[in-house]
Amino acid sequence: MMLVIAAMYFPVILSFVAVDKSKVVCGHIEPSICDSIENQFITPVEIKDIVLGKYPGILGRPVNEIDCNQMEQFFMKHPAIKKCEVFFTYGGYLHLEVTQREPLVRVFDVNASYYLDMQGNKMPLFKSHSAHVLVVNGYVKRIEHEDLLLLSRKIYNDAFWKAQIEQIYVNEKGELKLVPRVGDHIIEFGVVEDVDAKFKKLKALYKSGWDSREWNLYKKVSLKYKGQVVCSKA
Repeated sequence: MMLVIAAMYFPVILSFVAVDKSKVVCGHIEPSICDSIENQFITPVEIKDIVLGKYPGILGRPVNEIDCNQMEQFFMKHPAIKKCEVFFTYGGYLHLEVTQREPLVRVFDVNASYYLDMQGNKMPLFKSHSAHVLVVNGYVKRIEHEDLLLLSRKIYNDAFWKAQIEQIYVNEKGELKLVPRVGDHIIEFGVVEDVDAKFKKLKALYKSGWDSREWNLYKKVSLKYKGQVVCSKA
């Protein structure tokens, strides 16, 4: 008996919901940035302005006339946006929940400058915000794209290296030099091979081989020779 009543009850309720929804209008736009506040390539104010510019007259329009899926696809084309979810809540509130693309490294390549995100895709620079990330410069075309991503991710994913390494320089031969934040030395990394072993030996040097007074005594630390770390003062 209860199943029969439920079967009769729900279509009636749904019909009321449908009628009510047709009468609800979009009265508010509520944008939000869901990822870390470290990067602000796009702001909630900018998102709201884009909505009002792209969809004039949206405020006051019945919510059942607004295509949230189409709006999501439109915002996904923005170079700063990785993901966008658009939906309505009670009272005609239009929510846009945006996740930004996360930059991994900033590349200075001849006359061009851009970011690579975590997936290795290019991101343009934005006038409103500059991300504080690892920098790569020099003869950037001499290093394979995947090698650059591999090394950059190793640095990014290790708290010690993320704090210590601020720049990768690519020379004419495609060999790499790392520039640390602390210390006057340059790290000759060589080519992108035996990466884990090189970083392991370098970290051992920093943490156990040198005391704090020696960080500024050496001008060069070379990891180019297999199984060795060579320090020189000239």
